[in-house]
Amino acid sequence: MKNPIYIILFLFSLHSCELKKHISERELLLKKIEAFNFLQDFHPQLHIMIGEEEGDGETAYKTFLHALLETKNDEIIPVINAAKRIKEYKKNKEEVKNLDYLVDYYQSGLSLQIESILRGYGYLKTFPSDSALAIYDRINW
Repeated sequence: MKNPIYIILFLFSLHSCELKKHISERELLLKKIEAFNFLQDFHPQLHIMIGEEEGDGETAYKTFLHALLETKNDEIIPVINAAKRIKEYKKNKEEVKNLDYLVDYYQSGLSLQIESILRGYGYLKTFPSDSALAIYDRINW
């Protein structure tokens, strides 16, 4: 290791391994709440896409896909991937139904995760989803 280039590369690689950002529990909760709210806000488009509600399925798909691709929330990645598997929108297409199944279960899972974080602090009451972060901040201070 007499060559300074090797030492510099070694130190750089060692330092880059330490750069992994650890998010706080609050940030994690916030991402889950934002993902839950996003799916709740755009769930009507899914129902239009599969024909359960009136409306233009193609427009609903484009609106939903555009919103998905604009979000930067990592919690939404499985939903983004499922939407991207739809190469051509058709109401009865299997990929469209699978996207709806995924969102139904994923949204339920996010709800349980949000509730479980609060339960971990002993908060056992029922609460509206839009107050979860305020409750967390109140019991965590």
